[in-house]
Amino acid sequence: MNYVFYDFETSGLNYYFDQPIQLAAKLVDEKFNLIDKFDERCRLRDGVIPSPIAMLITKTNLCQLNQQQSFYEFMDKVHKKFTSWSPAVFIGYNNINFDEKFLRSSLYQSLHAPYLTNTNKNLRADLFKMILTLCNLKKSYLNIPTDSISGKRSLKLEKLSENNGIKHEYAHDAMSDVDATIGIANIIKSNEPEFWEHMIQFNNHNNVSKYIDENNIVIMPPSTATGEYIPASFITRNPDNAKEMIFYNLNEDVTDDVINSRTRGIGGLFRNKTLKKVKSNDYPIFLKIEHMSDDLKKKFIKNKKTYIDKAKTIQSSSNFVMNINQYLVDQLADYQVDNRDYLSASEHVDEMLYNGFTGSSDWLKIDDLKKINDPIELTKQLNTIEDKRLVELFKRKMFSDKKYILTNEALDKHKQYISQKIFNEEEKLPWTTLSKARQELIKASSDERFENMSDEFTAIENYLDEIENEFS
Repeated sequence: MNYVFYDFETSGLNYYFDQPIQLAAKLVDEKFNLIDKFDERCRLRDGVIPSPIAMLITKTNLCQLNQQQSFYEFMDKVHKKFTSWSPAVFIGYNNINFDEKFLRSSLYQSLHAPYLTNTNKNLRADLFKMILTLCNLKKSYLNIPTDSISGKRSLKLEKLSENNGIKHEYAHDAMSDVDATIGIANIIKSNEPEFWEHMIQFNNHNNVSKYIDENNIVIMPPSTATGEYIPASFITRNPDNAKEMIFYNLNEDVTDDVINSRTRGIGGLFRNKTLKKVKSNDYPIFLKIEHMSDDLKKKFIKNKKTYIDKAKTIQSSSNFVMNINQYLVDQLADYQVDNRDYLSASEHVDEMLYNGFTGSSDWLKIDDLKKINDPIELTKQLNTIEDKRLVELFKRKMFSDKKYILTNEALDKHKQYISQKIFNEEEKLPWTTLSKARQELIKASSDERFENMSDEFTAIENYLDEIENEFS
């Protein structure tokens, strides 16, 4: 299967209220030979105030960015290109926890089905998780950098590339990051192809489930560069969510107190990491003893019988498993109630991505709406859409790309919404306001990373002034 290596540069870190400003991607075959590539930028959506620090780090010229295509035109191209490249394994560097979240949110907000990378036979992997998996296994072919100040291993892509002779001229440029990611991946795959295939197999829920069914005891890689490799045994799945899997940390004792834990005591076992929760669709990687470095291998072989005995005791304790299941069901129910109340009270459609699925008939109607240029007919057809999230998102798209279609009342209403959003003075807001941006810019002025960037500071100040004048 082909691979799609991709990377976003974004206006900030909140994938609901920030947005991509650049996407670079390369489609390669199984030997990493280039088939096609994609590199596009877009301007900011109305009401999206960028993080000044993010703009300084990526050296983004906001005046030039403002001349780029709209976010919606950009995402139409992204959707079309990624669909044409499918099926493939979509992979990046920390993409599961960052780029993938921005991709889903951006597809949703630009009126596309959001689950592109794990539907229609597409698969997901993450090179950062691979590096976490092997960074302490003493692989001679990969030079893991050490931070000069802390003395700890550093897994930053630019440092990893530099240490392994991979050209990475422009860190935080999306295409440069894609090339660096491919370079690191190629080092692993060419030096240890069987280990690469072992790690890549966990790219979907079914493969993960199959592996767990076939291996009673697994080794869980660390989640940080200084973490431990943990022997674990699968216990159960959330009865209401089969992709939420629970494991027992076999480094911990299996005592009567643990086995006899009531439902209300199960939470403590998660907090002290005796029980570990794994999402099978988030590309978890599991190892076997033979994958370990020699010193770790000796340790695990020495304790293997103890691990097996513990696993048997846990898996035969039906009441313990039942109480874990009940705890998971209760937790999910509490989350859904809290989430429902939060979303029903929220006026921001941006954060409603996971608030239900959109029916296929509504997606077809949205496609038809894009062809309508008559305001009266547009209003009439909008009223037939059941998912009201799409109605609001469509109006935003029109405000950006086809203002002439909207009525004066609709234009004024949306401009007022943006004004209230960017001038909001509340402290705990999930998006960047003008006030927050200016405070962040002042803070950045004393950051040694941004010395000799006075022109960039002035450009950001001018941009913020322009936004303020436009929506005052």
